[in-house]
Amino acid sequence: MKHIEGISEDMTKAIALLVWTEKTKTEIAQEIGIDRATLWRWYKRDDFMEALQKERRNKFAVYGDVASKELLKLVKDDSDKRTQLQAIKMVLGENGLCNDKAQIDLKTSTEFVITYEGFDEEANE
Repeated sequence: MKHIEGISEDMTKAIALLVWTEKTKTEIAQEIGIDRATLWRWYKRDDFMEALQKERRNKFAVYGDVASKELLKLVKDDSDKRTQLQAIKMVLGENGLCNDKAQIDLKTSTEFVITYEGFDEEANE
């Protein structure tokens, strides 16, 4: 992550650690050498939060291609219909083609076959 105007080097390090690692805020504060309360104060700063959100969007952009490929695998895999339906809804929703569960549910069909054991058709004629 490159340095952002108005954001200190420690803030830049904190943002990178917050977004790209699994470390807690306490661990991050210790690694940078600041008090945990300082990190919380940074969260109240607009410039810090703006930079943090930007880095989070960067992370999602990096992983977006991987996630899209995995999602498309689920759309094509009909071995688990519920998972496939969820994947289809996500793809359609992201593309503005479906934003309501009912829109998809109305277009799906389920066939029920009921068999009565011991029922003799000829006896009822």
